[in-house]
Amino acid sequence: MTEDLAERFPANPAQAAYWNIGRGEQWVTHQEALDARFASVGDALLARAAPGPGERALDIGCGTGATTLALAERVGPGGAVLAVDISAPMLAVARARCAAQGLDQVRLLCADAQSHAFERATYDLLVSRFGVMFFSDPVAAFGNLRQALQPGGRLAFVCWGPLDDNPWFALPLAVGVRALGPPDPEPPRAPGPLAFAETGYVEEILARAGFAGIRIETVTDPLPCARTAAEEAAFARVVGPLARLIQIRQPDAATLAAMVDKLTDRFRLYQNTAGVRIPATLHYVTALRP
Repeated sequence: MTEDLAERFPANPAQAAYWNIGRGEQWVTHQEALDARFASVGDALLARAAPGPGERALDIGCGTGATTLALAERVGPGGAVLAVDISAPMLAVARARCAAQGLDQVRLLCADAQSHAFERATYDLLVSRFGVMFFSDPVAAFGNLRQALQPGGRLAFVCWGPLDDNPWFALPLAVGVRALGPPDPEPPRAPGPLAFAETGYVEEILARAGFAGIRIETVTDPLPCARTAAEEAAFARVVGPLARLIQIRQPDAATLAAMVDKLTDRFRLYQNTAGVRIPATLHYVTALRP
């Protein structure tokens, strides 16, 4: 299967393998929990994207379809949404969710947005919630996506800010590193959730890809997580940087339990009567195709 993925997605074979084998299934399993954590992020993104009735929208890295559903509602039956992801398991969930709501205006495509031959000058709007930080060549990817937009078409995406400003990532990773040692080093700005942490880097990518009117708004808001610190620590064991480190190092049960206990203590700092609320620093990025 890995060889087949490399042939189908030659520009991003590592990401194709990661999101189709193992991790994609984990995100499918925890789809509802992830949707709950990121619902307010999606709302804030669409407020900036401002999709309107009858528009044609492109949803990049659509995952299990939360943003796709919201876009379809806003463009209405007179509009159209093309939802793209490299992960077949997550797309299967998105497809089922759209079918259950009878959203005939949605089309789903398993493809690599970096290299897929989109119809040119077709879309009014390109949107992505945490889906554009994984390209091996982000300038080439955004250049390809720009050509799919009509002149004057809009780009709106949200990505994570720096690691130190995002304890939802930083705390589980710190606990994992203390217990298991650091992960293998990667090049700076390597494809991954935090690849676009530097706003200057994002601006450079978009400018080189031919976008104009680039604006980046950095916002820190609470991320609604589990009801208790212990539940959020258990969740971090299966989704996120700690889960990836666990997959690589395969620690024994006692070490796993100790890490979850330690992380529970860390997450208690963010627990209140409403549950666990962890601050997230995000970049909301908008731009135009000239």
